[in-house]
Amino acid sequence: MLELRDPGQLASELDLDLERYRSAALLVRMPHALQELADVLGQIAGMLREAEARGQAVDLSDDVVGLIRRFRGALATVGGAPARA
Repeated sequence: MLELRDPGQLASELDLDLERYRSAALLVRMPHALQELADVLGQIAGMLREAEARGQAVDLSDDVVGLIRRFRGALATVGGAPARA
């Protein structure tokens, strides 16, 4: 369980990850499972924004944290992650 006092920040980060995914999907054929995962994370980002608007903290389950990690790992594999020096 991960407590977020600022769920809007994670929502913004997920939005950025999803935009990277969409950009990479224009260049590389993405697996269907990754598209499904992107859809789920888009819904999670929406819920996080709603919590932020209400001024609520959010507890993310280990399953949700795992989905985020898996998506980010897959995104980095296909080249959708930002370059690091």
